[in-house]
Amino acid sequence: MKMDKTLIFGFPVFSTQISKTLYDKKKIISAIEQNFKINNQRNKWDNQSVMHHSYNDWSNPTYKKVDFSTLLPVYKKVIQEIIDQMSFSKPIQYTFQIVNYTCLGSSNYMASHDHPGCDFSAVHYLQFDKVNHSPTLFENSSPHVNYMLTLRPDLLATLAPNHNVNSWAYRDWKLDSDEDDFCLVPGVMRHCIESQQSKKKNRITVVINVDIKKQDA
Repeated sequence: MKMDKTLIFGFPVFSTQISKTLYDKKKIISAIEQNFKINNQRNKWDNQSVMHHSYNDWSNPTYKKVDFSTLLPVYKKVIQEIIDQMSFSKPIQYTFQIVNYTCLGSSNYMASHDHPGCDFSAVHYLQFDKVNHSPTLFENSSPHVNYMLTLRPDLLATLAPNHNVNSWAYRDWKLDSDEDDFCLVPGVMRHCIESQQSKKKNRITVVINVDIKKQDA
């Protein structure tokens, strides 16, 4: 499995592709789409976002339970491969959990947030139209971005906007993403989902949190 590693705003970002043949993709998407049809604004999380997602609402009997069992061993393998590329001073153990799925139709969006309750978070682009859907928008929390345009306009005008190494100079950044991509970032990276344009296909993702602990003696 090819694993890419890059830096966005100085944060490590790991990404790879998960083959749709490794799990029951159609069954998972079908269940999520059915739930979306019941209520396209299922949102028990905030009063800003306009979208359908399961966070804080997993046990709601109104919606069909989504069976992620075929995905769990796939995620375990992918996360282990990412962990193997990290450097630790002591032996570690990790846990992961599917914490949300998102389903966004036309004009749907998700407000800015981070995942402070975990060490890393990941998004799996289950259904994604690269032309009409937008990938996760990461937001630069460094204070210098507030004055870059005013004080260093020539620098911003000349930096290539499609090279991740230059992301430090911008307020926000999108990682070039495709359907079936799996992307893992530190949980403290702030991000949002912009308003979607596609009227024919919903943007569907699975969200995973990962926690790292020192290995028990």
